[in-house]
Amino acid sequence: MEILRATVEAITTHGGVLVVTGLWALLGVGAAVGSAWVMRRWVPTALKAAPLAGLVVTCAVVSIGVGVFFGGDPALPAWWWLGVIGVGLSAIDLHCHRLPRTWVLALAAGGVVVFACLTVSGSGGLTPLLRSFGAVLLVLAMGAGIYASAPAWLGFGDVTLLSALAAFWGWLGWRTVLWGLFLSLVMLGAVAAVAWLMGRRGEESRIAAGPSIVLGGWIAIVSYS
Repeated sequence: MEILRATVEAITTHGGVLVVTGLWALLGVGAAVGSAWVMRRWVPTALKAAPLAGLVVTCAVVSIGVGVFFGGDPALPAWWWLGVIGVGLSAIDLHCHRLPRTWVLALAAGGVVVFACLTVSGSGGLTPLLRSFGAVLLVLAMGAGIYASAPAWLGFGDVTLLSALAAFWGWLGWRTVLWGLFLSLVMLGAVAAVAWLMGRRGEESRIAAGPSIVLGGWIAIVSYS
């Protein structure tokens, strides 16, 4: 009887995990289809079979990963939003070397709305929310300074993306803000160095900075969550 009971419990537990994983995957698939529909303005081929399949798989994997890692975090919706919008922004940047301001603003707004709701409901204090806003302003000011002095090295779209990510970093702490900035720029520099070594030089061979910045930002978030 004990063996039978243990077997039933194991099946139930694993079944529950499979159901939850499936739900997160479905959310990712839905986000991917919606993103593909919206991004047609920048990526005309977004709804074609191959690009859509790649987007669906990527969003599903990211959605499952976020759901598993941040499952007990009240700010889970913000991290999920960062995951799926980050994938969309990266796809657009890879296709046409652009980081649309509407997407970047949507990224930041989604996180801020969740954080504000947590603050109002008492699930999160006022300090993290104020720190989130402060991080956005600080990173925006620093990025604007770098852009003004070296526009060939960091585009303004990259600055706005870093500022949007700062809203999420700031919620976790100033250490995450510093680590996120550092890792994002290091990832970007590493990719640029590899591209340069492979002979991709000149204005016509510029790289898409968005994916590197998003990846570096996520490493910082996961490291300090």
